[in-house]
Amino acid sequence: MQEQNIPIDIQTSKLLDWVISRRHCTKTWPQQITLVREKINSAIQDMPEHKGITKLLTGTYINYFHCLQIVEILKETEADTRSLFGRYGSQRMKDWQEVVRLYEKDNVYLAEAAQILMRNVAYEIPGIKKSITKYEQVQHESEKKENECVKNAQDFRDKYKSLSNQLGIEGKNIKNELADLLCSLPEMYKDVAQQGRKTKEAAAFYREFLGQMITGNSEVSCLPVLQYIIENGNTTVYEWRYGEPPLRIEEPSVLVAEPEAPTTTDDAIDFGDAAIDFGSDDVELETGDIDWGQIDMLPDAHEATIDFSTTEDAELGIVVQEAGVEGGVARDIEALTVLDYHKTRNMFIDDLVELEAFLKQRLMEIQATSKESKGFSFTQTHSSTEKSPQQLEEMLSQVLSTIDAINRPKLKNLAFIRESPRYVDRVANSLQQHLRLAEKMEANRTILAERRRSAAAEQVGLQPTLKKLIERTKELQADLEKNISKKYNNRPVHITGGVTSL
Repeated sequence: MQEQNIPIDIQTSKLLDWVISRRHCTKTWPQQITLVREKINSAIQDMPEHKGITKLLTGTYINYFHCLQIVEILKETEADTRSLFGRYGSQRMKDWQEVVRLYEKDNVYLAEAAQILMRNVAYEIPGIKKSITKYEQVQHESEKKENECVKNAQDFRDKYKSLSNQLGIEGKNIKNELADLLCSLPEMYKDVAQQGRKTKEAAAFYREFLGQMITGNSEVSCLPVLQYIIENGNTTVYEWRYGEPPLRIEEPSVLVAEPEAPTTTDDAIDFGDAAIDFGSDDVELETGDIDWGQIDMLPDAHEATIDFSTTEDAELGIVVQEAGVEGGVARDIEALTVLDYHKTRNMFIDDLVELEAFLKQRLMEIQATSKESKGFSFTQTHSSTEKSPQQLEEMLSQVLSTIDAINRPKLKNLAFIRESPRYVDRVANSLQQHLRLAEKMEANRTILAERRRSAAAEQVGLQPTLKKLIERTKELQADLEKNISKKYNNRPVHITGGVTSL
């Protein structure tokens, strides 16, 4: 192969060092190029209106090869200033010819073009591509978060409707609707009392069992409130205490807070870039096991022991009352029903739980005995109290049904409302919090949608810039290869790792 046909391969990252090491330009080229740039800035202030020149000067860094094209264009636009000797009288042409001369002195243009090519390949083009990728990622993440916000907003609204339905309200005016629901509380307690009466057989079995287990005491007192409900129903606390109905009932008033403000909020929303944290301080509606002993808002004026020892009737257990004016009036907690007053209601639940535990234990013992288990059984010496597993399971089912009836979330929430007006605010705030969070999710979705659209616009704007920069870089690389080839008798020159590798 002839030497002229041997290609010259130059790595793009080492192109500037290569042209300096081959003495095509000097190491002082930066100082020389400063003078050239000053001359270009001065000459560019006075340019003719020409599409070719406008295209060259738009969106790119002017280099030596652009200057050559500008001179060719000026040869057309300034042709009328040309003398017989071929010189141009136009100052524009003189300025740009001077720029070209300064560029060609010590081959300064090679060093500058090499630097521009290296910068475009290593930084400019990858930087624009990275920005485009970033905007694409922002669009993807924003779209994903938008879908999450829509889903979360719908979940909050669905939960709001679910909790409202659970309470039996529409949710338009929560406090007033909850107050109106209190009229259904007596019917719910009536239903609980009817369920409690179905446990009569189980309570009698328990009492009989204890009577046989405790020697000499066949009439054992147990399950006092449950037994009272079975025999008398859900009477007033007054009747439960004194054994006779009151002449008049003065029910305590139910205080309900003022109607709540509209559920919309004007608070400023600052979503930031971080994940939204909704906190853990929301008041959830009670849906688990009931603990009725936490709220006692009604005055217990009759809780002290009454001493009638100063009258002769005290020995007979008679309560002396004033003819239907004072002694027979049920006030405050005594005007409440047994199930409506939280202390007697707790006693009622305790009786049910006690009876449930007994039946479960008896059922396990009988099942173990039927399998000839060697475990201890209380019934081995009391055959008269034995029941079949089917009977015990039926009794247990009735007890569990009564427990479920008294543990209904709606009943429990209404009972809390009956006893504490502040609980109405807690329930209302808990429900409204879901609506507020749904509104925040929708506002956040709007912000994310705007961010996504902005990123898409930025990406669209960068695409033409990237395309144009790649084209100009390819042209610059081709011009460099051509000019370097001329210096080596037109040997083929390949700049490797250039724009074609991106």
